Amino acid sequence: KKALIILISSIVILFLIANVVAQQDLQQQYNAKLEKIKEIQAQMKAQGITKARYDELDAELKKVQKELETIKAQLQSSADVEKQKNAAKKNYNDGNTALKKGSYEEAITAYDKAIQYDPQLVQAYYGKGVAYSKLRRYEDALAAYNKAVQINPLYSKAWVALAKLYRQLDRYDEALAACLTAINNDSTSYKSYYELGYIYNKRKEYQKAADAFQKVTEINPKHYKAYNAQGVALEKIGKTDEAIAAFKKAVEVKQNYYQAYFRMASVYNKIGKHQEALQAALNCLKYKKNYAPAAFEAGMAYERMKQFNNAIKYYEIAKRSRNWKKAALYQIDMIK
Repeated sequence: KKALIILISSIVILFLIANVVAQQDLQQQYNAKLEKIKEIQAQMKAQGITKARYDELDAELKKVQKELETIKAQLQSSADVEKQKNAAKKNYNDGNTALKKGSYEEAITAYDKAIQYDPQLVQAYYGKGVAYSKLRRYEDALAAYNKAVQINPLYSKAWVALAKLYRQLDRYDEALAACLTAINNDSTSYKSYYELGYIYNKRKEYQKAADAFQKVTEINPKHYKAYNAQGVALEKIGKTDEAIAAFKKAVEVKQNYYQAYFRMASVYNKIGKHQEALQAALNCLKYKKNYAPAAFEAGMAYERMKQFNNAIKYYEIAKRSRNWKKAALYQIDMIK
């Protein structure tokens, strides 16, 4: 696949170079024909020229003028193509600007204009897909992404976008197929493996998910979210030691990544290591003040260590969250 991508890139570059050379060659031919016309016209005005010679030069002049018109048309055609490409590029950039501003309808309009000038501009179809997704026009987004990969089957960025959108729509088989295609096209794309991990999570294939997130970190060792996601997947299949190791790696890469501390606290509490759970929960709260899930785990750790006043203190923090209120109140009632 890498060799194929390199080959296609080389062909594109050679094609562009050939176009430039051809354009320069046409211009040289045009200039040469102009000079030839001037030369013939000068000879036709010469003193003492015979009628036969004049007629001969006149015929040659008409021939060269006709050749000149042909070259001029070719130059104009090349100029029109270049103009089209520049117009496509401008509208594509306008679409990107609108997309960044959150003006999604405006972005779609700009991308459509770009496509009118260059129907093969895969990046414009991809941009449309992103804008449609933001507007929750998911079928339109799928159509745009699919058009991009139809034009360029090796455009992995669009395959990943397709996979993510299919996953969000709970179409996991299609999501998996799109993601695997992206990986087949480019096995060095950590974003493809990251999405693959989430798809396997949704399919409840947690070991495969953990393996996919492991691949992410092999390609990009600084991807702290992948370590955290790997830990979550490993916890699901009971590999608690490996899960904790993954969470620790996440906060090693990003010290203030509070979600990994919370996950770590939860696993420690589940396996009865309450002192370690407490420390992880407090670390989480250090970076995310009053974070209800971590406060609940801190309360749980204190409760298991029979430090009930401290447990109630942290359950009180957790109960401020609507999602954790019921569980926190229950634990407080149990202690009392």
